[in-house]
Amino acid sequence: MNLSEIYVSTQGESVHVGLPTIFLRFAGCNLKCPGWPCDSQHAIDPALYRHEWQIRGEEQIFEEIMSLANETGANNVCFTGGEPFLQNNDHLRHLARMLHAESMQMEVFTNGTLLWPDWAIYTFRTITMDWKLAGSGEKIDPLGVPMENAKRLSAKDALKFTVASQEDLQEAMRNWLTFWQFISPKLGSPPVYVGPVWDKIEPAEIVEFVLSNKLPWKLNLQVHKYIWDPDKRRT
Repeated sequence: MNLSEIYVSTQGESVHVGLPTIFLRFAGCNLKCPGWPCDSQHAIDPALYRHEWQIRGEEQIFEEIMSLANETGANNVCFTGGEPFLQNNDHLRHLARMLHAESMQMEVFTNGTLLWPDWAIYTFRTITMDWKLAGSGEKIDPLGVPMENAKRLSAKDALKFTVASQEDLQEAMRNWLTFWQFISPKLGSPPVYVGPVWDKIEPAEIVEFVLSNKLPWKLNLQVHKYIWDPDKRRT
């Protein structure tokens, strides 16, 4: 698998914010999001960072994760990127099975534009889908694969919208209202997190939008960017 970095920090967003976490950051992404700066350029830009990327087998990655877990006590593993589901499906599944056998908790952050394998739905403690908006600069059909993936989420998972403008907020609300029609009463509704693109929109503006439209959304502020310099890498 193509790996950017493995490190331990605190989870800064979504469902498990504040939890000590081992971050497994895969290299490569199928999106570039030219509309705003990605906060993990080192995981998506091969022109600048390919020299840092490493090809590692799942056994080697597993051993490094368990070493960090024994060293720090962290037992939550976040599969992130880049886009984790660009990796070889069989290798990814094998790694998840090995971690599960050691009672490690796993979550995954994904852009939701690649159809998830069935095993992922049942393996990850939480799937956080970062539903890309037009402001990202990507042209994605919101009723295509992202909607199909979103319909498979349950109450344990999360939808995340990253916004840079009022237009993004309006689009996020339209996508969410459309998605709401497909929610399975059996699975329940995943919580919705909405957060600002750094230096593009004020959190207060998001709060005002949420309140004025009576939306049951949660503010997502990427806590790690307030604890440390927003450009600091934790490796």
